[in-house]
Amino acid sequence: DEDCTAGYCTRMGTPLTKGEDGKYKIDKANPCPYFSQIKVMRLNEKEAKGPVYARALQAQLVPDDTDFCMQIDAHTRFIEGWDNRMLNEWGKANNEYAVLSTYPTNVHDLYKNSNNHWEMPHLCYASFAGKGKVANNRAGAVANLERPILAPLWAAGLSFHRCHAERNVPNDINLKSIFAGEEMEEDLGFGHMDMTFIQSHGLLLGHTTAGKLGGGTGHMSGQEARESADRLATLLKWPGSDQSPGAVAKLGSLGLGTRRKLEKYGEWCGVDTINQKIENHCILSYVDWDSHDSMYAEYQPTGPEVVKDAEWRRKKEEAKLLLSTETKDGSGNKDKETELLLNIVAFVVISSTLVTGFSIYVGSNYKRIVKPTISKFTV
Repeated sequence: DEDCTAGYCTRMGTPLTKGEDGKYKIDKANPCPYFSQIKVMRLNEKEAKGPVYARALQAQLVPDDTDFCMQIDAHTRFIEGWDNRMLNEWGKANNEYAVLSTYPTNVHDLYKNSNNHWEMPHLCYASFAGKGKVANNRAGAVANLERPILAPLWAAGLSFHRCHAERNVPNDINLKSIFAGEEMEEDLGFGHMDMTFIQSHGLLLGHTTAGKLGGGTGHMSGQEARESADRLATLLKWPGSDQSPGAVAKLGSLGLGTRRKLEKYGEWCGVDTINQKIENHCILSYVDWDSHDSMYAEYQPTGPEVVKDAEWRRKKEEAKLLLSTETKDGSGNKDKETELLLNIVAFVVISSTLVTGFSIYVGSNYKRIVKPTISKFTV
């Protein structure tokens, strides 16, 4: 296949050149537009180990000074101005941990008013696909959205979020040779870090026709696939899975977080891996953390977004402290009562001043202004 960077630069009219070794010269001085911003990790087909392995590697390409990250499939096309609109959609969620995610529509549906009510793909159906595997089903639909809405499941075909998600909830690089049913692993990671799945209210990108694509998932190993399934089963507390302390310990930092229990997440998204039950939860309400004592316990201050998030986190902590103070000694209620009383007194004083001033004005200007005005409008 054509090298993607070389193909891009050729289309821009500034083709890359090859050295004597047959490899493209990677020169930051190359006139190819945005060339210095392109980072590529090249693997040959024998090194490929499936999509989760690749997603885990891609996090290594994210610079520390990057605010937003987006993961897409290769066969994706965008509408004009998608970047600004994507940021606007994320901002409308009003949630630092929002993740815009769904299965993109067919590229031919872009710019169309689908079914005359601006239909959007909405991911809320799933099924069990073997030991440790939960597969997202074909997306349903929502229509006439005015803003993004909550969604229960994460999709690898589109994921847009702050880059601290990549750093704090990385894909499990140990899940090799597994292709279908692996997305629940990232579902859980995001869900237990309070990353909230959001469905955009407008079509910004789409998939090209699958029949025209090439293919290949690398050299898959049956043994690796079985080991990955066992690892997923332990994570999801699958019936008959290894829940020994040793197996759970092997998950390490890629195990469950502390924001929500697996059981609570299952109730929310409708996928109960413990009891092997699935319900379709297409309409959702936000579920708060199990305990606010764990706020930011796993937050790793590795990037510049920490500075930008500091004020936001400080306000959350102050609100938590205020609530705790009010609950313990009731002083918060007393302060509110005092503030209310002062506001009432201030209102009475201001009102009295205004009434007095108006009365003086009427008395002093009655013959010259007030009386003629009254006569003018009297029928």
